[in-house]
Amino acid sequence: MADSNSASTADASWQQTWGGSDFIKRWANKSGWQAPIREVQTAMVLRMIPHPIDEPIRILDIGAGYGALAVAVPNDRPNSTAVCLDASEAMLRLGMERNSNLSDRIKFIQASLDAADWLKSVEGTFDAVISARALHHFTENHRRRYIFKEVFGVVRPGGCVINADNVPAPTKALGERYRQARDEYLDHFIKGFSGDKTNLAEAQAASPSTYQGPHNNGYLEEDLAWLREAGFEDVDCFWKFATTVVYGGFKS
Repeated sequence: MADSNSASTADASWQQTWGGSDFIKRWANKSGWQAPIREVQTAMVLRMIPHPIDEPIRILDIGAGYGALAVAVPNDRPNSTAVCLDASEAMLRLGMERNSNLSDRIKFIQASLDAADWLKSVEGTFDAVISARALHHFTENHRRRYIFKEVFGVVRPGGCVINADNVPAPTKALGERYRQARDEYLDHFIKGFSGDKTNLAEAQAASPSTYQGPHNNGYLEEDLAWLREAGFEDVDCFWKFATTVVYGGFKS
């Protein structure tokens, strides 16, 4: 168990980053040099939701931030609604501002996934629970393992859970190979998209990382095992490029 000084330091760090509106706006307005990969992640999440496109489904995005993934669902499915849950008030406020045109179809709720209390903040059940690049932070005391169990309880029969996230390479050497493959792909994409006017290095320099907190990525095999343990079926990694993944499972 962490001592009070460690907890206070972690809380102060969080408040200076995800808890602050200035940081959030800088983070959200980055040019997004990883966008080509993230767009494929989003597309895979959308395509793995098992319900017909016109069905009036309800989805929950946990660790939603300002709803970058969640908003893709109403845009793809005309009769769907979404609930975005995040601990950061600043993130949620930005989400409401950016998605005001969908205010009748997207709801933003503040709650932390650090404990099961988040379940008290959501009403009813959902056809799909989704998340993007958030759950990898919840590794302390196997917290993600219990999040999957909590999620199972709010997924309707026939529904699913889908996580678009990052995972570590099994070895340092493979991690370097993955990094090189990713950078070569993105460099080629950016050069082609810009007509050779810019490259990956310049894109990265123009939008440096503003978050220096922990990225405690969990291992893919462990996450898949935890989903099965929670009760989900047909669990698999649906898409993978280097250390970027989309995985999930379904509720019978």
